[in-house]
Parts: sequence; structure tokens; C-alpha cells
Amino acid sequence: MNKEKLEKLFEFYKQYKALSEYIDQKYKLTLNDLAVLDLAEKNCQKDQMLMQTFLKIAISELELSRTKLLVSIRKLIEKGKLNKVRSTEDERKIYLYMNQDNMKEFNALFDDVEEYLNI
Repeated sequence: MNKEKLEKLFEFYKQYKALSEYIDQKYKLTLNDLAVLDLAEKNCQKDQMLMQTFLKIAISELELSRTKLLVSIRKLIEKGKLNKVRSTEDERKIYLYMNQDNMKEFNALFDDVEEYLNI
């Protein structure tokens, strides 16, 4: 690997590290949490989605373990960025969804990240 490529890689790493620290300090979230939130916005914005279905999609798209996904989902629910509801017909079924308030927070969060990264 030549010197230019190494420097480019190092710059990318510094930007990744800075973003990771920024969202941790400001929002108490990780980059995994942001990825899960973005996936939830794509899949749970219009309709509620069964958590099992969401987990299958997230595991394949994000290549994260089930445990890491569940930790991120729980953190996002606790912070009010994602919602869950238990089925009235079968209490074992849990649905994820995003309401208007979640979407406002989502947009503000990702606008802030874009501004931080100057993109």
C-alpha cells in the first residue's frame, strides 16, 4: 500500500473516531445505534414491523450479532427514538414503529451528524 492510500485510510479512521466520540458525548449513542435507527426509519416508519422480522433484516443488512442489535433497539426505545408495542392477540409478539415525534428526532439527529461531517 502506498503512502497516499495509507494517509487517506488514516484520515478516514480519524473522521470515524471523531464522529463516534461526538455522537457518544452528545446523544449517548453508538454508530451501531445510528445504523439500527436508520434501518428502523426505512422499515418501521409507515407500518409497525414485527421485531423478529426486523431482526432478520438488520442481521443481514448490518452484519451485527443479534445481541448487539437487541442492545441498540433497547437503547433507542429507552431514549424515545423508537417505539414498541406488544400484540394484544399474542403477547409474545412485539412490534416496532416510529411515530411523528420519533421522525422529528431522527431528522434532527441525522441533520446534526451531516452538519458535523460537513456533507
